Amino acid sequence: SWQLTASLFRQTGTLRTPSVSLVGAFASSLPDLGDPAGLTAGPVDGGTGLELDVPAYSQELHRGEDPHYNGGGEAWCSPASMAMVLAYWQRQRSTAHGPQPADYADVVHADPWVNYAAARTFDWSYRACGNWSFNTAYAGRYGLESFVTRLRSLTEAEQFIRAGIPLVASVTFTASQLTGAGYGTGGHLLVIRGFTPAGDVIVNDPASHLDPSNASVRTVYDRTEFERCWLPPTGGIVYVTRPPDLPLPERTPQPNW
Repeated sequence: SWQLTASLFRQTGTLRTPSVSLVGAFASSLPDLGDPAGLTAGPVDGGTGLELDVPAYSQELHRGEDPHYNGGGEAWCSPASMAMVLAYWQRQRSTAHGPQPADYADVVHADPWVNYAAARTFDWSYRACGNWSFNTAYAGRYGLESFVTRLRSLTEAEQFIRAGIPLVASVTFTASQLTGAGYGTGGHLLVIRGFTPAGDVIVNDPASHLDPSNASVRTVYDRTEFERCWLPPTGGIVYVTRPPDLPLPERTPQPNW
């Protein structure tokens, strides 16, 4: 059994009261997947051949910026990924599903919304910007519903792409395990934005092959290699972020969203 408690705090002497729009939690018993190669062999769920128009932002473009937030931009994979997703929903809905120019007017760096997201997802206890719940809460402040869950395979991820919902995925890999990445990581977040007709994964990787350029962010990773870097290390962790009026894909018999 488990219990979830939400505690709201207001700064002394102010009338700014926090509010809660969503409380979420998930628990899972992860099987030993071993090598997931072939787990989702072939495109089967209608999400292949589809790509969402998610803007591309590089965390590497922010190297050394605002080092008081987890050492600077090289560590901002999570807020950079969430900034991309918010920009996507602003573009799709033409609404304020993200910070507006007046919010980041005092930020002088390139792509200031990435710096803005880093400052507002920084966990002062964890001392980093990668707290999953803080990142989904950041999206929630802009009228989006966002939560963390685990997906069982890229087949399930395809359902979200088909529904028009990009995903932020948590991965871990060495430099030799993910062809084309050009680096290794003990923990990283990137945006799944679509699938090729062959079923390979189209991502916005904010590490951008360690190239400080937005032009290097979009890339394609081999489907099997990606699942090996996503499912066994993290259990298929993703952030799901969408406007509340947009339906989620149909649930499975053992629902995970």
